[in-house]
Amino acid sequence: MRICCGLTNHLELAKRPDLYGGPVIVGGWEENVIASSEEASPFGVRPGMPLRHAEHLCPHATFLAPDPDAAAGLRELISSALYDLAPVVEVRADGIAWLDVSGVVRSGTSIREARRRLRTAIGREPRLGLGPGPFSARLAAASSRPGRLVQVEDPRAFLAPLASRELPLDEEQLERLDLLGLRTLGAVAAIGPRELESQLGRAGRHAVLLARGDEPGELTPWRPPQFTCAHRQFEPAVEDREALLFVSRALCDDLASELGLRGAGAKRVRVRLVYEFNQPDERESIVLHPLSSQAELFGLIGPWIKEWQPRAPITELWIELPVLEAAGRRQLRLWSGGDGNSEEVVAALERLQERHGDGVVSKPRPALLSSPLPNQRFDWVS
Repeated sequence: MRICCGLTNHLELAKRPDLYGGPVIVGGWEENVIASSEEASPFGVRPGMPLRHAEHLCPHATFLAPDPDAAAGLRELISSALYDLAPVVEVRADGIAWLDVSGVVRSGTSIREARRRLRTAIGREPRLGLGPGPFSARLAAASSRPGRLVQVEDPRAFLAPLASRELPLDEEQLERLDLLGLRTLGAVAAIGPRELESQLGRAGRHAVLLARGDEPGELTPWRPPQFTCAHRQFEPAVEDREALLFVSRALCDDLASELGLRGAGAKRVRVRLVYEFNQPDERESIVLHPLSSQAELFGLIGPWIKEWQPRAPITELWIELPVLEAAGRRQLRLWSGGDGNSEEVVAALERLQERHGDGVVSKPRPALLSSPLPNQRFDWVS
């Protein structure tokens, strides 16, 4: 396993890139600090401490109320942007993005592109680490400089000098490690898994394995959402069909961009018009192959709009994609050297034949295989 970690600010901070460069603290009043910027660290501010204490330590900081919905939206955006770079992607709200690049033919290209997309999403350079598992990759990224990659060759040697407080244990368990004299990961790695399990339970055994670089944990792969929609409200209400066509084309373009990021396509398409003082009207269709481009979506929706006979002025237009499936684009960039999903390629070829006729796709048939001329070795048949 080879895991790349892109370490960024907590997403509660990353959603406000305009505040980069100064101390920022996120937390609810009478609650604990959820996230704090690097600029607040020299004042002793740490996530988990009471917000009142943080305000006393760093009164000149910018204080933000948490917005979990915005942070979750940013997490989805980053996940969808990284989705086609590795077979497994996991992004956490605390600003950690992992990519399993095991088996990726051009893993260096995927890592460089991941850096670029993370920088675009959060507005600053991420720290990158490459290790045999999520734990070592995260610590490698933490030791890196922004925009740089630290690669772990020998995980046990790399982890040994680091503090044992890096382990995913609660405060009571970390205090127990300190009392046992296990203050570095090297000291934890030297103790037997069963011995530490007797002190900390199953978490102790897991801690020893992590400290030795034998990472038993797996990533939780992100999967594209199965529903999306685009909406436009008209004020005043419209009756002009050309205006509806113009707006629907723009909405299809927005949806196509989102589907492209998610690596998904629409299996079902629904258009809904909301009238002034009338019940809404809608049309829906199930398609043979997922639609993912603006031309495909508008090619289906445009004729509906042209044929529609509105009963009253229209106040809202909705384009809903209630069923999403993996489109032909889904991680096809990983299909290099024969290590991809042939079913996706077959589906893409079928869509081409459906749209442009059977003759648009040809298959090679062996002919004069011994010929020194490449064009004589195969015949191409429809």
